[in-house]
Amino acid sequence: MQSLDTRDFSRYAYNGLTEVKRIVRGVDHKKASGIVQGLSTYISTWGLHRLSGDGLKYINSRSEETKYKGQVYQEFLKTLQTLSQVPFAYDDASSLTNLDLGEYTGLNRLAIELAREWSFWAVSILGEAEQE
Repeated sequence: MQSLDTRDFSRYAYNGLTEVKRIVRGVDHKKASGIVQGLSTYISTWGLHRLSGDGLKYINSRSEETKYKGQVYQEFLKTLQTLSQVPFAYDDASSLTNLDLGEYTGLNRLAIELAREWSFWAVSILGEAEQE
């Protein structure tokens, strides 16, 4: 079992959100903040494989109004992959569904905690959430 320093955990969250801010330049950061603040609930309800699939759906969307959602989801998954060191492809939902059940469950739990940390930092980095 990997030991995780809470400062490192916060650093991963902070750096991931800083990257989100850079990536979603063309979008109001407040919308991205709203998506970030809902991530832990989303993952608890639907799981990481659904997050990955929706990330791809939004990235490939023709609508510039929703692409930022895919960018947020994929950056979250990139951060999770780096943090966890579990070999999955953030842009391939099947890589998550093909993980061993125990590994997937542990990764899902770590993702919920990472999402809570992202939510903590979201307001200070992206601003107050704005609903669509």
